[in-house]
Amino acid sequence: MGKNIDRVYDRSNKDSIIEYAQRLVGKSLREVTDAGELADPHKRRGSFGNAIEEYYFGYTPNSDSHADFSEVGLELKATPIKTVKKGKRTETAAKERLVLGMIDYMSLPVEKDFEHSHLAEKCSDMLLVTYQYEEDANPIDYVIKSVAEWGIPKEDLPQIRADWQTIYDKVCAGHAEEISGSDTMYLEACTKAANSAVRREQPFSDVPAKPRAWALKASYMTTVQRGLLKQMEALPRSEGEKNLDLLSLVRDRFSAHFGKTEQELQEEFGLSNSKHLCARITRRILGVDDNNQIAEFMKAGIVPKTIRLMRSGRPKEAVSFPCFDYFELEKTEFENSNFYGYLQQKYLFVLYREDDDGNYRLSDICFWQMPDSDLDEAKRCYDQMRRNVRDGRADLSAKSTENRCCHVRPHGRDGEDTLPQPHGAPVVKKCFWLNQSYLADEIAKAVS
Repeated sequence: MGKNIDRVYDRSNKDSIIEYAQRLVGKSLREVTDAGELADPHKRRGSFGNAIEEYYFGYTPNSDSHADFSEVGLELKATPIKTVKKGKRTETAAKERLVLGMIDYMSLPVEKDFEHSHLAEKCSDMLLVTYQYEEDANPIDYVIKSVAEWGIPKEDLPQIRADWQTIYDKVCAGHAEEISGSDTMYLEACTKAANSAVRREQPFSDVPAKPRAWALKASYMTTVQRGLLKQMEALPRSEGEKNLDLLSLVRDRFSAHFGKTEQELQEEFGLSNSKHLCARITRRILGVDDNNQIAEFMKAGIVPKTIRLMRSGRPKEAVSFPCFDYFELEKTEFENSNFYGYLQQKYLFVLYREDDDGNYRLSDICFWQMPDSDLDEAKRCYDQMRRNVRDGRADLSAKSTENRCCHVRPHGRDGEDTLPQPHGAPVVKKCFWLNQSYLADEIAKAVS
């Protein structure tokens, strides 16, 4: 059952289990087990973790709700990392969310609170096996990069608790069918079914809901994997703020400055004029240094964005995303696109509203992520632009009048700022934009 590894370990001794697991570091399953070819993780998620359980630890994978090493309460989780390019440098990022277990809608209301939930028990003590994902490699050759005992850090518990409560409240209100990944920050209820038609019953409604699982978001797992918290700066908290969730904490920071203009805030914080003045004001209000990443924002994948609202409530400008590559657009499905990734991002909208004299004053903040229910509309815009490129008409754009959520328009310096396309002459640079009317409605809902 093995090659070079002595398979003796004591299931009743946590140190023995961890020591045995750490022998995997720097090796692949091909090197240390007799596993055959593994299932493609794109087609069968969890196949790599199952192989570690079966071929390395020597027990049959199961769907038992108890911890994998129940004798010591230790849960085994295998999770992939990938290497991503950031300009000229590369960074490590989590490839996907970490799924913790299925949500049982029918029994969830019995749990009452997070501390007494099955999830809290499941994620309190984990053996995290991290492996390097390589797109063209056979999974049996993925290299294990680290093995560590890990649990939810105490500083993250207020937000995890709030995320759990949000999902719990929807189930108890009979609205499990309305759960969305955009509802929460660190913890989410991700869809989990063989196909999109599968549904499960819920306790307080006759409307069936999609099967979902508890999961830690990919942005959160990226922060965990990088192990860089010491290089980040956590938002400062007073004694009375230690149990606040993230939205409450951020609102507490901003509320003292509501009603002030950008110029007043600039003078208050002693900032010089610069292209990123509003972003620097945001960091000063939050109490963090310009050069440090904000730990809580990294975990939740939050990107701050300043939005100026006219007196009507309509944003002064539409929100744009980075320019797309026409060749990449043609060959990439929506779910694998950068655009989809931007829409899965959570944003901190810092809102400046126009007053009667035409001055923009800090008025509110809200967290926003495109609801799951709007992703099909965004996909329609993406697919329309993709067809234009495929038909050799990259010069045509998906218009805001044709889509409720988003549109495409130029984003170059001028008409000479172009990119090549697959089926014709170079075309001016373009990007996807969120419609102003859509943003106005979404901001109004988020603020209320």
